[in-house]
Amino acid sequence: MSKNNSGFFLGALFGAAVAGVTALLYAPKSGKELRTDLQDELDTLLERASDYSDYAVERGVEMYDAASEATEDIKVNLKESAQNFKSQMNDLSKEASEEWTKVKDELKNSKEVAEEEAEDLAETVSEAVDNVTDEIKD
Repeated sequence: MSKNNSGFFLGALFGAAVAGVTALLYAPKSGKELRTDLQDELDTLLERASDYSDYAVERGVEMYDAASEATEDIKVNLKESAQNFKSQMNDLSKEASEEWTKVKDELKNSKEVAEEEAEDLAETVSEAVDNVTDEIKD
């Protein structure tokens, strides 16, 4: 029930009870008949209140069940999101590791090439020095 409907229902229930009691009090009856009628009216009122209470309990259980389902859905979604995030982080870590290995290999190759070029240059300079020395001696 919505808030307006429950308020209307409570008002109608209260109004019916007051009307019933008022009608019984103004009716020309004996004390025993009046007490019996009041007891019957009270029983009717208690039955209606019990029905309303049962309805409220049912709605509460429905809301609890809906909240439990929503909570379970949220847990599942969060777990899936965490797994996806972990998988993405693992993939990124692997890619970064592969890239780092490539960079190290390229640096190693560059170092080897630089060393070879330095050796070649040293040989060339040494030969040039030897040639210049030979020319100076001649």
